[in-house]
Amino acid sequence: MKPLFLLFAPPEKWRNANQSRRIEGEKWQRLRKKILDRDNFTCSYCNYRSEKYQIIDHIDGNPENNTYDNLQVICQMCNLIKHAGQGCVIKGVVDLYKESKYNQNAIIKITRKMRDEDAKDSEIIMVLGLKIKVPFKMDLVYLKKLFGFISSRLSNDNDDMYYKWLRYHNKHNKKWKTNKLEC
Repeated sequence: MKPLFLLFAPPEKWRNANQSRRIEGEKWQRLRKKILDRDNFTCSYCNYRSEKYQIIDHIDGNPENNTYDNLQVICQMCNLIKHAGQGCVIKGVVDLYKESKYNQNAIIKITRKMRDEDAKDSEIIMVLGLKIKVPFKMDLVYLKKLFGFISSRLSNDNDDMYYKWLRYHNKHNKKWKTNKLEC
């Protein structure tokens, strides 16, 4: 598992219309499938496995660099942390804290597990030992010292990929819980 830190993509690296069209093409879809298969549909940061809604992430943050070694599978939650500016400012679902009992990878795993058990944000925050909430700043030195928490608030963009994944995950998780109880 790779260590996960709060980051952001500088505006000059944001995906433009030409890049967006390219990722819808057959060539990208074939490459995407190869990376998903290579990484067994498993997130490089938290080991979450899902055959739907996993993201192919550019390790160096450059959407033009589609080399095989620059691509990895990342889950929706880790993506919101890796692209903290999007998670904090645009979507409005990530909160930042100065203190935690755990590293960022563990925060993601514990949050997902506790949400699956229907825990509230306040309960999760307490278990994680998150303290001293702070604002987002486009400053990598500042962000590296912080911890991100993905809240259960609705996104500013309710039709985004994170919520499509969340609905899928919750449905899949409920089936798993039901099957486990029946055994």
